[in-house]
Amino acid sequence: MAWKMTFDYDEVHDVVTATFQDCILNNSLDVARWRTEVEGHLSKYPAKVDLLINLDGLVVKYTAGRVFGRERSEVLSRYTLRSFRFGGDEMTKMFVSTSGVINGAAVNVYRSRDEALRALLVDRASGRPAPVSGKKAI
Repeated sequence: MAWKMTFDYDEVHDVVTATFQDCILNNSLDVARWRTEVEGHLSKYPAKVDLLINLDGLVVKYTAGRVFGRERSEVLSRYTLRSFRFGGDEMTKMFVSTSGVINGAAVNVYRSRDEALRALLVDRASGRPAPVSGKKAI
């Protein structure tokens, strides 16, 4: 299968869901490609979005982990208000968690899209402003 990513807008919940297929990040070149494509999709929205990220199909290898953590933080701070994740293999979830700690970001990975969506909606309804992007919540 070929590298593919999609970003679908859920009008009912006003949230975008990112889905990846065979996006295997082995090195900094793969991470650069990932960032360029993600930014291409997210830049089409007129404002920052709430984002659900399906980690299934996104594989972060050890050799790309540190670069991926930094790049994901920058991309999400630029294009999202909130981001919640679901699925994924253990290595990818570890890099999400590790980069969250390094960058001071919330780590919020759930088993399913429904669980991640519920958490996002609860966070949105809490009345707290969306986290300041970057160091506080990715």
